[in-house]
Amino acid sequence: MRKVFMVLVAGALLGILSACNSSTEVETTSSGGGAVATAVTLGAFKDFSCTSNWTNRDGALGLKAYSGSGTCQAKFPGVSGKYRLTLTVQTEFDGRPPYSVSINGVVVKSGTYPVSSSLGCSCPKDWRSVCPDIDVDFDAGIHQVNTGDVIQFYGKEQFACSGNGAYAKWHRIVFIPVP
Repeated sequence: MRKVFMVLVAGALLGILSACNSSTEVETTSSGGGAVATAVTLGAFKDFSCTSNWTNRDGALGLKAYSGSGTCQAKFPGVSGKYRLTLTVQTEFDGRPPYSVSINGVVVKSGTYPVSSSLGCSCPKDWRSVCPDIDVDFDAGIHQVNTGDVIQFYGKEQFACSGNGAYAKWHRIVFIPVP
């Protein structure tokens, strides 16, 4: 009985410690010849160092109003290999900010955010309920990524609606290994 209780307590503690872990999510396994690449998630808030004009905007990392553009960088902590990159952004009704993702200074994905609502600039003052922000995943393709490579996100605010802006809000970049 005591052994069962100890196992339950150890399992609960492990679960709590895992939930509180704020480090980059990197999973690796070993298969005889060394580490095998598995998923890596780099969070906008916790893993990237950014220019000073980024802030928490509605739960995403976004540019401060009227600050122009900014960049965030992180070193890739995973095992070297080929990965499919997915960028998660938070769209807004009032603009289509341009963005790019680079590996060691080479742009691997760029474009503009879609708008979160077809109402666009006609969204009413209670936009949070009528035209809320929407998280969107962009497929950034398959790329060779090596341990220590510099991953960079660039965003630029856009003012499409007479003083209301879209602030290049984003959440994360996920790296999924491919064979």
